[in-house]
Amino acid sequence: MALTQHPSERDPGECMMELVEQARAASDRGFASLFVGEHHFTEDSYFDNFPTLARASAEVRDEMRVGTSVCLLPLHHPGLVAERAATLDAITNGRFVLGAAAGYRDEEFEVLGIDKADRAERLTEGVEVIRKLWTGDGASFHGDHFEFENLTSRPHPVQEGGPPIWLGGSAPSAVRRAATLGDAWIMDPVSQIDKLEKAVELYDRETPTVPVCRPIRRDIYVAETSEEAVETAMPYLLDKFDSLTEWGIIDGGDTPTDDRERFEAVRQGRYIIGSPDRVVDELEALNERLGVDHVIGRVQWPGMKHDRAMAAIDLLGREVRPRVETL
Repeated sequence: MALTQHPSERDPGECMMELVEQARAASDRGFASLFVGEHHFTEDSYFDNFPTLARASAEVRDEMRVGTSVCLLPLHHPGLVAERAATLDAITNGRFVLGAAAGYRDEEFEVLGIDKADRAERLTEGVEVIRKLWTGDGASFHGDHFEFENLTSRPHPVQEGGPPIWLGGSAPSAVRRAATLGDAWIMDPVSQIDKLEKAVELYDRETPTVPVCRPIRRDIYVAETSEEAVETAMPYLLDKFDSLTEWGIIDGGDTPTDDRERFEAVRQGRYIIGSPDRVVDELEALNERLGVDHVIGRVQWPGMKHDRAMAAIDLLGREVRPRVETL
């Protein structure tokens, strides 16, 4: 997963060139996919996901999937998302994946004048609208949030029926929605494995069909030794953990004040940090315990130097990816 969030003092052109270089390196090392996320109105710079993917997709090999992880669909009119996604599907010749979720930051909904309480309904209607527009001309839709008659959206996607739609979210209602409405459910990057095991059981009970895959988002950093990996990643992951706590997505709870002790407390079942052997073991555990067969891994966080991300991509590609089938 490419980093699209950077400290505001960084030059955005330089950040974009780094992202492109990382995408090219991941492709050269044989990784299966490239995903980017979405947020708005933060103190950091945050690249928009659709044009970012359009730029990066030109640098990767033809077999590599690209996608959003995730598009915050309730913040958008689904008719525009249908067009943008179909355009990316044409740019990538049928390799685009639309990952979507409800969102959670109050500021994003408030600025756009959207009632956060409507996000689940807007997501559900949004997926229905997008599929209608992808698969036929003269479509009509009558919902609580979106309504149109005899509408045609072009271009249609390259993929027959449209790109796969992977839905995120960890609340029981979100898992049920992914099971009944999505082509796959994306497990979130911060829920610990014990919690996700229960969510997987719910998903498997609710889904009427076999999902196209079982993806998960995880923060990953690999170095020659586990100690080096921890020392490199720890300050950035702790900062990210704190920001997610402030945004309300994680309950920070009572954690030690010492950075190393705090990191060890929050990483368990959540962050995959270590030597190649340790990272392989933890990735295999995701497969064994959760059935994961596709990992959307992020190896860089705001403030981390580009060369450290490149080193992790290289080592993951050489020493980890050949030993597992989920990257």
